[in-house]
Amino acid sequence: METIFNLPESAGAELKRFLADTDRFRNGRISAAEYRALRVPMGIYEQREAGTFMLRARVPAGGVLPHQMRTLASVARKYGDGVLHLTTRQDIQVHRVLLEHIPAALVELNDAGLPTQGGGGNAVRNIMSCPDAGVCAREAFDVAPYCVALTEFLLADPLSFQLPRKYKIAFSGCARDCSGARINDLGFIAKRSESALGFAVYIAGGMGAHARVGDLFEEFIPQGEAHLVAEAVKRVFDRHGNRKNRQRARLRFLLEQIGMERFRELYQVEMDRLRKAAPVAGLPVRDLPRRERSVSAIAAPPHGGFDSWRARNVLPQKQSGFYIVHIPLPLGDIPSGTLEKLAKAVEEHGEGMTRTTPSQNFVVRSVREDELASFHRGLADAGLAKPTAPVLRNLISCTGASTCKLGICLSRGLAGAISEKLVQDRLDLDKLGDFSLHVSGCPNSCGRHPIANLGFYGVARRVGGRLVPHYVAQVGGGTVGDRTRLAEGKEPVPARSVPAFVADFLRAFLASPECPDYEAFLSAGGRETAKKLVAAHRHVPPFEEDPSCYHDWGAAAPFSLAGHGEGQCSAGLFDFIEMDLKSSHEALREGNLFAATVLAARALLITQGQEARMDADALRLFSTYFLDAGHVNAAFRPLIEQAQRSALSSRPQNFHGSASAPLSADAAEVSALVHAVQALYDHMDPSLRFPSPAQPGARA
Repeated sequence: METIFNLPESAGAELKRFLADTDRFRNGRISAAEYRALRVPMGIYEQREAGTFMLRARVPAGGVLPHQMRTLASVARKYGDGVLHLTTRQDIQVHRVLLEHIPAALVELNDAGLPTQGGGGNAVRNIMSCPDAGVCAREAFDVAPYCVALTEFLLADPLSFQLPRKYKIAFSGCARDCSGARINDLGFIAKRSESALGFAVYIAGGMGAHARVGDLFEEFIPQGEAHLVAEAVKRVFDRHGNRKNRQRARLRFLLEQIGMERFRELYQVEMDRLRKAAPVAGLPVRDLPRRERSVSAIAAPPHGGFDSWRARNVLPQKQSGFYIVHIPLPLGDIPSGTLEKLAKAVEEHGEGMTRTTPSQNFVVRSVREDELASFHRGLADAGLAKPTAPVLRNLISCTGASTCKLGICLSRGLAGAISEKLVQDRLDLDKLGDFSLHVSGCPNSCGRHPIANLGFYGVARRVGGRLVPHYVAQVGGGTVGDRTRLAEGKEPVPARSVPAFVADFLRAFLASPECPDYEAFLSAGGRETAKKLVAAHRHVPPFEEDPSCYHDWGAAAPFSLAGHGEGQCSAGLFDFIEMDLKSSHEALREGNLFAATVLAARALLITQGQEARMDADALRLFSTYFLDAGHVNAAFRPLIEQAQRSALSSRPQNFHGSASAPLSADAAEVSALVHAVQALYDHMDPSLRFPSPAQPGARA
């Protein structure tokens, strides 16, 4: 069976071993923690809905053949929720798979050349390539074969799955950097030096909560040495990366710690070892599979809507008479039945395969002029021929809190609301060109908000004692000329106000004399415009006046952080905890002992996946999760119980110490509680894990 890349010989044995481990877990012979350590490197993540899992299939260079599309559709229908999800890393995910269905799903994916191994964990992740590689007029040369060849080279080494943290690599065909090589751990950008082909190499880029643009590491290397560079960097990372602190384990933190000069020394040592170990041939590359064209033309009369579809979704490629067809997938989702219909159309048109894109869409390339109408008809039959302005096609969202345990906000709901608002307001979206809008459900950047022209990431804020979903707005990210710039901005906008904010900001851009030059607009006052609009949209009315503002997009219940667990909720919540602790100290200084007690008791509840709407609930949960668990000295129990009785006898609308209630405790005792909680927080690790009771802060 034809595949995009060849699986290493070890893949079958690794899969067999994991299937046995899954059976052991189902029979209770290994713990959930042990199984998690085994499944995550296999690209299997537990989802927010208890007992369900996501499987992430590796798709080097984004290439997917029709038979693989049918396998993905079948697996999603039989074992998941029937919908496939394309990621910003060009992977394809199956969601909501039950534990008992994981083995069968993995076997079917693996047999189709779609392994999940390395889809998660401390491994070499899916290696990306420009989706237009080989057909783009700007490229130096086609980088997709190098992406696939490097995948085969690295995955054959067991060390590639045992690194300090994930290792992300990308190839781009030109300085425009469509694949984001400069924001990967290792990035290759194709170059021509006189008659030689090669790469400029960038190192230690990344996004996440601490985004960083990679440094230029090599001006030029021969194209056949990309695997040596990747392997040498991998070995430096393996030998010297931080394995103790996940929050400081990525390659960029190692470079910042030891400096570029020392990193180069270590890299050269590894490169010398590689060259001395054995004669090293160039990286062997081969073309990706292509459909053999039929002699007969596939001409067909145009279907309804053909002209508008062609104007927005079809672009010429560098080969005269051939075209790239963009197939937008709202929020990166495609139902199984639709994917099967697309497989049939792809099998008959273009190069006979589709490619996933970093913007969570499909593209089909090398479609001839005389088959465009026929292909459009096939896409229309699948419901995939909607003419889409580039700004909506480029609208990216991570899965957010709908499925991800790290998610704070429902980013997909917001992305849908933004799209609806822009269409409803009838803005001239085509005039915006390739303007990019990205949304992440937390600061971890799965929605790639740091490199968006206009990006957002989810945070939580309190208003009147209630939680309100917010998004921090950032402007100015993206590739500018031959460099990448990160978006900037720190101010949050209430989730319900974000679509109106986006519409107002784009309206200002469209009305400016600088449009469509976004950089010129920002330089001419666009950043100040964004700040003014943030201020204009930041008001949150009282709950009684407009309850909808306290609901996330697409949520039936008021916004809540309940469901986050230990080690799962650190992203974006440090400032949230610190706000409560700061308020607790302020209440103590003001002599409001009841408020100080309640605020201290509430501050760390979210680290245990708990949220309390009433003061009495906060105190009760604190007793259970902190006093009973031994994280805080049980000597504080009489104080907590007294405060709880006071809360129960006070007005029902008294939320979280927002008003005073009688408390006869000694100020020194309340102060000791506040400082004990503060000390516990200060000694938690970056994943918000608690110290053991013997460590500082656990007792007071």
